[in-house]
Amino acid sequence: MTSLNNVLAIPPVDGWPDDPLPLVAELARAEPFPMDALPPVLADYGHVIRHCMQAPDALIGNSLLAAASLAVQPYANVTLPHGASVPTSLFFVSIAESGERKSAVDRLALHPHALFEKVKSDQQREAIEQLKRLPKAEIEKGQIPRDAVFLASDPTIEGLCKLLHSGLPSMGVFSAEGGRFLGGHGMSDDAALRTAAGLSSFWDGAPVDRVRAGDGASKLYNRRLALHLMAQPRAALEWLGNPVLKDQGLFSRCLIAYPESTAGTRLFRAERADKSSAAAAYEGWMFELLNGCWPINEFHELQPQSMRIVDAALDLWVSQHDQIERAIVGKLLPVRALASKAAEHIARIAAVLTLVTCPDATEVSEDSMRRAAILVEFYLGEALRLSDVQPQHEQADLVLMLWNWLVLRGKRHVTLPELAQYGPAKLRKTQMLRSLMGVLADHYMVRRVSDGMIEYNGKTRREAWEVRL
Repeated sequence: MTSLNNVLAIPPVDGWPDDPLPLVAELARAEPFPMDALPPVLADYGHVIRHCMQAPDALIGNSLLAAASLAVQPYANVTLPHGASVPTSLFFVSIAESGERKSAVDRLALHPHALFEKVKSDQQREAIEQLKRLPKAEIEKGQIPRDAVFLASDPTIEGLCKLLHSGLPSMGVFSAEGGRFLGGHGMSDDAALRTAAGLSSFWDGAPVDRVRAGDGASKLYNRRLALHLMAQPRAALEWLGNPVLKDQGLFSRCLIAYPESTAGTRLFRAERADKSSAAAAYEGWMFELLNGCWPINEFHELQPQSMRIVDAALDLWVSQHDQIERAIVGKLLPVRALASKAAEHIARIAAVLTLVTCPDATEVSEDSMRRAAILVEFYLGEALRLSDVQPQHEQADLVLMLWNWLVLRGKRHVTLPELAQYGPAKLRKTQMLRSLMGVLADHYMVRRVSDGMIEYNGKTRREAWEVRL
């Protein structure tokens, strides 16, 4: 028997694999976002933002696409070739470290949308002031102005339903600090499934249940929601690793990108993106789209027209559909859920790009379909790249914490009682330590020592490990 005070006297045991397995797989290099696949009014501004702000390209592309979807989603659905009519709403998730200029890009893409919201808010306030001058008996229910919230950054699903019931029938959830939403009340354990189901219903264009305390329940029909969440890797990957949400299907409705950081290359440039001619063209056109006449019925429900996919655009969509379908049992198997909706994503994006170019269009253009196919190919590639990475869920963080402690400790053997007494304070539970050491053993970073081989505090210990230092 050997005391831990003399573990260096134990000769190393042969048989370690050549290299330990990494706790978190290394992420492959990101492909550049295909900015030129966007129509000129978006692409031109995207290039200017990239030049002036020097932010990651996919973050810019996601912001512009999400902003375009929010501008056009009240006006049209797109009818898929098999007959289903679906919204032109798009959901995006951008993963970027702190300091990648998420907020700055978000402000640029949403500047015309913020102006539109301010106009609606001013109109609401003016209407309220006018009503105050009338006798209460003369005020009719239909005269009460609706809420003017158009952009929300950290809502719960209940809050969204309330806003879409009492306010505008089309909204956007846009957050440059998406970690607050992903880790907030709306995504806590007891609310995650309800939130995911609600968001999925909005994406689908299905009626959404609205349960109200005290006065029963109702359904929201024909509301639209666009979404873009920008979050740091830890929050985003933990959210994407949530098995409940994976099974529910929300992630297959989201287009996700994790672009390369631009840190270290952003030398000072005096140019301002918002002062460019591309900015003026983008903002003017977006505001015109936003400020158009939304098709709304007497129940304040949207009545969007249907856009068809015909002729050359249909041929291209069918070709893409079949190509993706064949790859679902091959290359795209790791991202099967997203791949199963990829053809619908292509149709939605193509409709958005068509409407951005021609707001009165009733058919999806071939050019927009081709652009959409390029964009969805990029997002499928991103999904495949991210599927290779072990999710950074809580246990992975804890395993890394324990491994760092073992390395700093610098001794080749450790017993379970010592871990429970002196290990990281957050981990001093026997069952948790067994589990975490098991993960380290699976990665060939530690291995069990035979019973009775190690002594600690004058007793032989059954549970001990050799540490690969």
